[in-house]
Amino acid sequence: MVVCFRFFGELIIHPDEFLFGPAGDGLKNYFTVAYHVVHDDGLWFNGMLYPYGDLLMFADGQPLLAELLRVFMDADVNDGPAIIAIMNLLLMGSLMITAWCVHRLLVWNHVNPWFAVPFSLTIAFLSPQLARFTGHYALGYTFFVPMSWLLIASFSRFKWPWIIGVVTSFIVLAFGLLHPYYLFIFVLFLGAILGWELTIKKFRYTQVEQFFPKLFALVVPLVVFMVFQSWSDTYSDRPTNPDGMMDFTATIYSVFTPVMDPFRHLFHSYFFRLFTPSSWEGNAYIGLVASFCALISIPVFVRRLLTRKWKVFSHPVLPAALKTAFIPSILVLLFSMGIFHQIGLNQLSDLLTPIKQFRSLGRIAWVFYYVFSVWVVYHLYFFFRYARSVYNGRFKYHVAILIAICAFIWMLDAIVNIKFQKAQMLNRVAKTAFSDKYANDWMAAGVRLEDHAAIMPLPLQLIGSEKIGLEQGHNSLAISMMGSFSSGLPIVGGAMSRTSLEVTELSAQLAADSLFPRKILDDMQEGKKLLLLTSNEPLNTEEARLTQLAEKLYQCDEYQLYSVTIEEMKYMYSELRQIPDSAEYREPHYLSLPAVSESHEMLWNNAAFDVEPGTVLLDSTMANDARLNLSYWVHLNPKEELLPDRKFTIDGGEVELSRVFNNPNILDGWLFISEDLEIEAGKHHLFSIEERG
Repeated sequence: MVVCFRFFGELIIHPDEFLFGPAGDGLKNYFTVAYHVVHDDGLWFNGMLYPYGDLLMFADGQPLLAELLRVFMDADVNDGPAIIAIMNLLLMGSLMITAWCVHRLLVWNHVNPWFAVPFSLTIAFLSPQLARFTGHYALGYTFFVPMSWLLIASFSRFKWPWIIGVVTSFIVLAFGLLHPYYLFIFVLFLGAILGWELTIKKFRYTQVEQFFPKLFALVVPLVVFMVFQSWSDTYSDRPTNPDGMMDFTATIYSVFTPVMDPFRHLFHSYFFRLFTPSSWEGNAYIGLVASFCALISIPVFVRRLLTRKWKVFSHPVLPAALKTAFIPSILVLLFSMGIFHQIGLNQLSDLLTPIKQFRSLGRIAWVFYYVFSVWVVYHLYFFFRYARSVYNGRFKYHVAILIAICAFIWMLDAIVNIKFQKAQMLNRVAKTAFSDKYANDWMAAGVRLEDHAAIMPLPLQLIGSEKIGLEQGHNSLAISMMGSFSSGLPIVGGAMSRTSLEVTELSAQLAADSLFPRKILDDMQEGKKLLLLTSNEPLNTEEARLTQLAEKLYQCDEYQLYSVTIEEMKYMYSELRQIPDSAEYREPHYLSLPAVSESHEMLWNNAAFDVEPGTVLLDSTMANDARLNLSYWVHLNPKEELLPDRKFTIDGGEVELSRVFNNPNILDGWLFISEDLEIEAGKHHLFSIEERG
């Protein structure tokens, strides 16, 4: 508590004034919880993706916490800062529980309680989950992994293992209802422990201590969670193959070298240039002291391998809790680095599709962070005791000083971690962002909120389908979220996770070319209007067309509000989509379809084509400068990887193309791609469809 107050004192005293993450995911993850508590009913979240909504789980809305808050709090917009305060205090309070859990683990591993105190604090405050305080709040409960380890160790330490199994299942399921990744982390951790114990026992499960209670704790939360999700989810076309499985992994760099300045800059400028930066999702930095211990341990392990002392690996000489978790934590680290996926798990995961939903593999490295940190402290204490017992304790003071230096360096790492994260958390805007301010300002300007069905931020932002991502309107969405909470009006589009492909298509068409249908308008509340909110960000043609149709109601330095009826939008687009009297067709001169096979997929009663990676669509030298337009349709399949990359070269030099991902032109599950290619006379042009990484 003292350390928390030393670094987070102002945040603890005024928790209702600060937004730890005032934009992007940070603001969105405050908004989803607060909106649900004040405006929603049940597990369905209506704050985004109007008029359809989605499960709160897919909005990072911490369903268990939000439902508990709904029970104990009134549906009052002015309680917004209180909701923010509770979320902030839970995160900071989790650090104290983490330190206690790590201390218990050290004591259970025969480390002196007083010796363990500074290291427990250091491990807690260096936690990689501290980075989640600035945005991914549901993943910021830093005590989950050490608490899980305590529960697993309790099976052998206490009587009544079945009671421990039931309690563990209940706790893990509760955390799974805060964020599914907790369930995934626990299943991998305990699964690795059981798998390793079965391996060294030659798959004689009767010799594995408390095998069935542990298996119960492994399987029951997973099954109950999957049944609950299946029961509560009405969508069947969520993406089962999300993007980035091998992009968000842990690496040697993200686990064993500093990931934050100033240590990061010093380390990589003056010591190493071997590692390339990895995704921040893989950050599980164990500290310089632990990294050094890992480095000097390598020769010892190599020597034991060469002398064939295999039992040192299968049965390491460690206390029971560490012995159970040490090798499994290394297996979990390899999993978080994507090693198992590279050697075949990717193919297996096609059969076990829930595995692919957890694409941020780097988060699993948190298990290794805690286990290896405890392993290092245990060996430091063992070294200290050894120094006291040999040579009449002649070197015990020297060793004590050395350990004190290690503790000091480790603490510096933790302080850097705290200060880096805290610098991003000092945004004293919660009472403005989550109050009735926006609704009052709009009503004072004459806006009749009761006449409107929803807020539509422009540019339209639509993130979460894994197939497309309309990401241009960050400011508009941020202001819309604050206005939505204040007014109770839901948002059209938004930023969710694993969004239904049908809902994605219907929502995206609002910003698509005027020839695309807009069936979503028929699903909106009849007789109502939409509030269009722009914030000086560039609009595409259709978004600008909407603002020209609408009536401006409110303007300030940050944003503008327009109002348009849903019927007006329907009429305008019905006029724009009139079939022309005639159309001219000219045979293309430059493009010839290569030898491709017909696909089983149909595009409006015609067979589509399977285009293999590397297929060349344009390979020619032109006589004149020109602009060619190349257009084609790509199938969006929730079970397939994202979209193909394209490569366009002129005389071997690659020309940068726009992102296919940022495209609203979807119809019947097909994405229309149209790109202009600038042709240079006398040069060789090559356009090919490439495999996406």
